Amino acid sequence: MKQKIRFMVVDDSPLDRLVLKKGLAAAFPDAILCVIGASRDDFQRTLEKSEYDLLVADYSLGWADGFEVLRKVRERSPECRAILFTVMPSDRLFAQAMTAGFDACVTKSPGLEALTWAVRGALARSGKLT
Repeated sequence: MKQKIRFMVVDDSPLDRLVLKKGLAAAFPDAILCVIGASRDDFQRTLEKSEYDLLVADYSLGWADGFEVLRKVRERSPECRAILFTVMPSDRLFAQAMTAGFDACVTKSPGLEALTWAVRGALARSGKLT
């Protein structure tokens, strides 16, 4: 039996979390989605519950940034693939994201289709998606 892919989605915007949850659930119906963003404590509790295959993180969170989130997730799940999902990535932010270990940096608007492609690519490279 193939193990389900576990996604962690971290965004401090309730609307963005809802859009991400619905969009990713539609694109990856067999995945397990853990959607968080309210606080550092929520993130830490969720992180301790499981290992994750894919992280989708907003760059700017009220309590951290996407780079810190990636570091923490990779401490627990070293093979976790990651997508930085942000409002308006600059060339510099894109370069920083790639250097930090993100698989892609995707703009939120119009974003969901681009995010789905980025997720599929990251999971394919990891061998989790065939």
